[in-house]
Amino acid sequence: MKNIFNQPIVVLANGVFPQHEKPLSILSSAGTVICTDGSANYLKSLRLKPHVIIGDLDSIKDKDSFEGLLIDDPNQNNTDLEKAIEFCIMNAQKKIFVVGAVGGREDMSYANIQLLFKYYGKIEIKIITDYFSIECMSGKKVFTSFNGQRVSLAIKKHNCIINTSNLKYNINGKINSSVSLISNESLGKEFALSSSDPLIVFRGHNK
Repeated sequence: MKNIFNQPIVVLANGVFPQHEKPLSILSSAGTVICTDGSANYLKSLRLKPHVIIGDLDSIKDKDSFEGLLIDDPNQNNTDLEKAIEFCIMNAQKKIFVVGAVGGREDMSYANIQLLFKYYGKIEIKIITDYFSIECMSGKKVFTSFNGQRVSLAIKKHNCIINTSNLKYNINGKINSSVSLISNESLGKEFALSSSDPLIVFRGHNK
């Protein structure tokens, strides 16, 4: 099983197919592409073939001609994206990219981003959309950036302690319990964050 995994591992979710250069380049350079059910149908335009398709497999065109690994998982308690992430965890993978996680149904977009909290500490996940690179972190981390980059922080646990440097509106201390999203802006080539609890970091693409 492990020989199907080559870095970078990219999971293509079944949201709106990306159009921005950033997610498309990540998808095109993938060592392993894992598709959630019908998302495999999008790859023909890129002349890419998925290595794995996982889900209830009811939305795939040309399923009989697929030469990769088909995983029929009808479990309705987990979304197809959760199934793909857990498949990677089960096979001892440490890092994945996810594209196609947002767009279309807003409730599913929200649920997919919240998975960063669910799987934090189990596997490193970066969601790449047409507008943002999104990941979960705690502790201390320095991010590469550019002047004017949009930076937003989504907080799960109120009263967490956040410290930042090189952002337009620096934060130093405990966050008010009424705050769940902080919008900010980078001032240069990098910025630093530290947080006492997991938070989701959105970094806008350089157009």
